[in-house]
Amino acid sequence: MDVLTNQSITPNSAIQSYLLQPCIVPLHCKVQHYDWGDYEFIPRLLGIKNTSHKPYAELWIGAHPDLPADAVIDGIKVPLNRLLARQPENLLGPSIAKQFSGELPFLMKILAARQPLSIQVHPDKKQAQIGFEQENRLGIPLDSPRRNYRDLSHKPELLCALTPFYVLRGFRPLEEITKVLESIPEWKGLREAFQPTEEGLKSFYSHLMTMPQEEVNEYLSPLINRLRQQGEFPKSRLEYWLLKADELYSSAGRKDRGLFSFYLLNYFCLQPGEAIFLPSGVLHTYLGGVGVEIMANSNNVVRGGLTKKHVDVPALLEIVKFTAEAPEKMLPVTRSGLDSYPVPVEEFVLRRLPLPAGGTFEMETSFFHLAIVLQGSLELTTETKTLTFHRGQSFLAPYGKSYRVHAQTDVEIFIGSCRQ
Repeated sequence: MDVLTNQSITPNSAIQSYLLQPCIVPLHCKVQHYDWGDYEFIPRLLGIKNTSHKPYAELWIGAHPDLPADAVIDGIKVPLNRLLARQPENLLGPSIAKQFSGELPFLMKILAARQPLSIQVHPDKKQAQIGFEQENRLGIPLDSPRRNYRDLSHKPELLCALTPFYVLRGFRPLEEITKVLESIPEWKGLREAFQPTEEGLKSFYSHLMTMPQEEVNEYLSPLINRLRQQGEFPKSRLEYWLLKADELYSSAGRKDRGLFSFYLLNYFCLQPGEAIFLPSGVLHTYLGGVGVEIMANSNNVVRGGLTKKHVDVPALLEIVKFTAEAPEKMLPVTRSGLDSYPVPVEEFVLRRLPLPAGGTFEMETSFFHLAIVLQGSLELTTETKTLTFHRGQSFLAPYGKSYRVHAQTDVEIFIGSCRQ
């Protein structure tokens, strides 16, 4: 949707006018340009040229204060968190507003990674509260790069692949870790330190993450050198991503200890439409690919390596869960034309609406939601007006508003909402 400039309307007057009769409005969403971001997917989605070859890592669709989307009301951009704060009961609905203290409890993103992200973990609610208050007492500013906890929320998350998406997630089964360690000749001295129990795994991983840098180099350098001598690996192989991460994050005389995690965590590739759920405490990293991500409305990340950002190994070891099991890929459940990815949290549900050209869909449910058009063009008709949305455009549907979607071409829409 084009944004018009109306000098006679101020943000405050736009909000006041909107709250008299809440309706579906376009969103203007913003981008995080993290170093690991892809150069092409998000710019193509938004219909812009990336002539400066800038990384476009995440498109944020939500109201998180770090990067809120703007609701476009009468051509005026209003930060979504500011709009929702005025009348959360009317916009979110009374039950959601009450349950989540008047705040939008989820954040949706388009995530596009051309290279591995950090080895990381997210806290549960209690850990987030303790960590947030502790960093406040230490006087660490909220926008400081040394900060782990930027808010009081936990951060469970779901990622649905849009392209083949490579992942490390959760510790491998114990017997698998034993076999992997036995297969690496350079780690003979490490094998004896591993006991195949979850308590043994905790002790072993803690040892790897706290050993002197000289020992890290002694175990990783010969392994990396041997793999490089074997030539190029295809993207489907773990070694491809290991060597890429080493090239990015290790330096002369300092191998990144996050590389150990490649052999301890489950490695797999999600195909488009497949998803994974990441509850609090699950160690993980995204290696490469594009996906739709939805999470509790938090930006709390504790990192253990594979990054130039702040790393806090003691904090990471405090909150990692040392559960060793094979990962479960999720497939959508289809009901009444909507694909959904149900998860065991109350903050969010991700839904997908595919429609063929000429198809229609009646969105009769009245829950608050945010949506982005990933493919095609559509007309959205309410009781009072018709709006047109194209690929890459987003919109807000307030509580109590039903509408009809008419697909002008083949359409794919992703919808984020609270669990009802």
